[in-house]
Amino acid sequence: MFTRVDLLEKNVYKNNLLQILLALLVVYIFIVSSIQIIAPNEVIKPEDFPNSCPDESKNCTMIGPIPHRGNNISEIRFESNISNVMVEVDKWIKINSGEILQEWPNHTHAVFKTKFWKFPDDFLVNLHCEDEEVVMYVYSKSRLGISDLGVNDDRVVSFTNFMLETEISTSKCTYAE
Repeated sequence: MFTRVDLLEKNVYKNNLLQILLALLVVYIFIVSSIQIIAPNEVIKPEDFPNSCPDESKNCTMIGPIPHRGNNISEIRFESNISNVMVEVDKWIKINSGEILQEWPNHTHAVFKTKFWKFPDDFLVNLHCEDEEVVMYVYSKSRLGISDLGVNDDRVVSFTNFMLETEISTSKCTYAE
């Protein structure tokens, strides 16, 4: 049988626990909000597509003329048109819970956020025609910090595998169809 003192102590314990949980929730919301304020969405246009990742970067992956991580691939090619390839790019972004900030016929800027802290990572795909094929460059970089713990590299490798395994209708490269 519980005494009045036991019940009172139990209520004090519950109140203290509730206050601690509430304080943790407030701190979490404050940190996540601060991350979003410090690293706001700024659209990267096709003409501003990066040429390379910063030297020795541990939070950037690029498939492009100066590859960085990403299995050291310099480009991905498709025998198709740009609009067909872009449909598959958008599909992969949506499947993987990315948010498309802006799209152009040959360029997409998406953002992926880490699950718990919501750190934003920019994910860019840029396409152009060369020798009647679509040439794809990919850039993924954390906005904050010096290391991404391999997340951007894993994302680019996953995206590359998806794109290379996807059947895309064959045609000569054109910008719109």
